[in-house]
Amino acid sequence: MPARAALLVLLLAGAGAALAADWAPTRPVRIVVPFAPGGQPDVVARALADPLSRALGQPVVVENRPGAGGNIAAEAVARAAPDGHTLLMGTNGPLAVSPALERNLPYDVAKDFAPITLVGTSPNLVVVQPSSGIASLAQLVARARAAPGTLNFSSVGKASVSQLSMELLNAMAGIRTVHIPYNGGAPAVTALLAGDVQVLSLNPTAIIPHVEAGKLRVLAQTGARRSPLIPGVPTVAEQGYPGYEAGVWMAVMAPAATPPAAIARLHAELTRIIRDPALKASLWDRQWIDPVGATPQDTAAAIRAETARWARVAPALDLVAP
Repeated sequence: MPARAALLVLLLAGAGAALAADWAPTRPVRIVVPFAPGGQPDVVARALADPLSRALGQPVVVENRPGAGGNIAAEAVARAAPDGHTLLMGTNGPLAVSPALERNLPYDVAKDFAPITLVGTSPNLVVVQPSSGIASLAQLVARARAAPGTLNFSSVGKASVSQLSMELLNAMAGIRTVHIPYNGGAPAVTALLAGDVQVLSLNPTAIIPHVEAGKLRVLAQTGARRSPLIPGVPTVAEQGYPGYEAGVWMAVMAPAATPPAAIARLHAELTRIIRDPALKASLWDRQWIDPVGATPQDTAAAIRAETARWARVAPALDLVAP
């Protein structure tokens, strides 16, 4: 790196550190989670809240506001005071999928939010009950082709990746399974366990205990490539559907116009916590999440890219709202 460029990097890093040191919260900080307690975003938010509270010197409270596939929580944070005291533990559902599918969304991700950091990425897992007799993705597709519309799948809500990952499989495999939305991962799993639905695509958090207990069977993971945390589970793409990709991610967002000093401080503290090796075994490995800790700029770019990808796919899935 040329000396002038190296000097500029050092100056910018120093300016960012100084900016972060200029802000501190004056009251409790809220992390609003778009889904019910027990799901992956909730578990991650609660794991980050305690170390963030110690770092900021103020309580950090997790508030669950489920509904509308995460859009209710996203709108609430978009309308909150832009002072660094209200944050969103967003996912690609309300931040990328909904903007790609819904024309009358009550918030604009690019205009109403200030990205802080990308927390981590994770695949969904496509699961069924062992009693279904379905032992592979190929068998699931064959069952659906033999009796179109008779298999139901649950999801964490409309326009969530939990729904879109199955809709994408429907389109690519030429099958028809019926979407039954729920408010969060726990009720979506309960519906599958009760036999109210036959299939579910969901992040691993709410599924792992039931897989380990032999109550659910994993058929595939939905990422573009196998997660190193679950290398024995093949992707949907590997099982005959090249180009299939429907992974999930979480990002911490603040309302637009939040002071740059607050964004800098929150980014510095959160990325330090996310990258802390102590969290590897206790959180990331247990939840099957690949931690990231990206810059606000890279987080914004990831959201734009994901929104554009689902916007390209949405017309073929016939899911764009009127």
